[in-house]
Amino acid sequence: MVYKRSKLSFLQHFLFLTIGIFFGVGAIWPGIISNTGRKCFLKIIKDGSDGNVSLETIFSITPNYLLEINNSKNKYNKVLLVGDFCFRKF
Repeated sequence: MVYKRSKLSFLQHFLFLTIGIFFGVGAIWPGIISNTGRKCFLKIIKDGSDGNVSLETIFSITPNYLLEINNSKNKYNKVLLVGDFCFRKF
């Protein structure tokens, strides 16, 4: 009986965690649900992955975000800033 309860408890905790992450990311970045926000994010990440960024991509980002992205020290913060730009804009 204890084994069945632990399986059910694990499944319940996993379900709550998954739903919490989904709603948390949706609350922080509401545009993640829209198709235009995802296209913007993937376009910027794909264009900048090789180290060379085209002028079209640079001009699509506002100057304030460009300065914040440029001054960021690690790649994780840069991805978060690109996500903020794309998912909050649309």
